[in-house]
Amino acid sequence: MSKRKNERSLIPLMTVIGLVSVPLIYILGIATGSQIQLSSIFATDSLSSWVAALATVAIAVLTFILAKETWYLREAQIEQINSLRKENIRPAVSVTLKNSDIAFNLMMVNLSNLGKGIARNISFKFIDKSGTEISEGNNVIVDLFLNLHVFSNGMHSLGINQSIDSFLFSFYDLKGKLEDNDIFTPFFTIIVSYSDVEGNIYTNELTIDFAEFKGITEIGGGNPLHKMAEDLKKLREQIEKMTSSSPKKLHVNTYTSRDREEQQKADAEWYAERMKQ
Repeated sequence: MSKRKNERSLIPLMTVIGLVSVPLIYILGIATGSQIQLSSIFATDSLSSWVAALATVAIAVLTFILAKETWYLREAQIEQINSLRKENIRPAVSVTLKNSDIAFNLMMVNLSNLGKGIARNISFKFIDKSGTEISEGNNVIVDLFLNLHVFSNGMHSLGINQSIDSFLFSFYDLKGKLEDNDIFTPFFTIIVSYSDVEGNIYTNELTIDFAEFKGITEIGGGNPLHKMAEDLKKLREQIEKMTSSSPKKLHVNTYTSRDREEQQKADAEWYAERMKQ
């Protein structure tokens, strides 16, 4: 495509050069012919002809420079317009690994499109430190990624601002499965390849280094909204137990003023009996 673009840009340039060369060759022929008749070199008509020829050459050169600059400006404008159009349809697929709001040890993977266009033909490749692709069964963490269909088989498309979240693993489940039982040793890179609606291909990279989690702690015991949801769930369960009778009505034992008078009378009789004893 760039070769054809360069060829098209040379066509008007060569045309201008050809148009300028014709009068220059003509003037050169006049100058060469005038050298044969030396006696007429300094004639008035010959001098005026030379002045007119030089003016014509100057105008031709200036015209050539102006045409050249105008053409370059047009090419720059076209390139800028194409760049803006391409930027407006460019997707930006991102993969992130984050802690769950429920518990700090639970890890979630997020796949989202942060660009301005639809991402198509999304595929994922896992690379180790040496640049070799990691196949299934050779890395515990990569296998957890490949268990998800979107990472093992790719995606046909991902819309603008569309996001996919999924639980990936728990740090507690990794005990005894990693080399030297060290959860901070895994290191690999995820290469995401995708294209826009016009077929332009893009790539993005995410480096996952578990050593970055070393020393990170959490206070507060998780997301307060999740705790509130758990408390509301428990409250709902208690209310359901209270209304578990067949008519689904709440059973309430009332205590009226009559009951209070009878209770006071019974207390007085009991006190009087005790005083007699």
